[in-house]
Amino acid sequence: MTFISLFTTTFTCILNGIIVTAAIMATLYFILKSISRNIVRTPIFFITGIVTSLLLIVQISLMIGAIQAKDAADTAEIYLTQKFENKSGRVGANDSQQILESVTETFPIIGVYIGVADFTGNDVSNLAEVMHESMISFLNTYIWHRVGWTLAIIIIACLIVMMFDKRSPSTGKAKPKVRMTSSKNYDDF
Repeated sequence: MTFISLFTTTFTCILNGIIVTAAIMATLYFILKSISRNIVRTPIFFITGIVTSLLLIVQISLMIGAIQAKDAADTAEIYLTQKFENKSGRVGANDSQQILESVTETFPIIGVYIGVADFTGNDVSNLAEVMHESMISFLNTYIWHRVGWTLAIIIIACLIVMMFDKRSPSTGKAKPKVRMTSSKNYDDF
């Protein structure tokens, strides 16, 4: 059950990552095409586009997975509240990791993002809330890192493509190809 659940979640995240990446790449294409038609006709545009697409699929899939893990963390809080409903005492060093393993067995998506836990010294009655806040905080940070990497990848890709644009430096427009012909025929002499 755990493998199937994790497999379907992974497949869903990757599929959504591909869809979001396709939308981003289409938007970038139209923006760059409006800047200069020559940009989208260069080999560097296609190479950069392929590399950018692959990197964005990875980052966005990881981000979507972390968002799904946040949803699972909400449910895990309810699970832990019920599990420790009538218990009291302090959490020990070994207990923290065992509790996290119990949570990741029930909610495997959380285990993909969170592997180590230390809630030593917390009261068992507050453990569900403390774990939930810690998981949400970690996942929010993780999501913002993915957003940062996504924006950095997009900006770097656009800069690389613009560096190889075939524009004239003085006018900012593409250089027209001019054919020179002589208006005089020198065979008339």
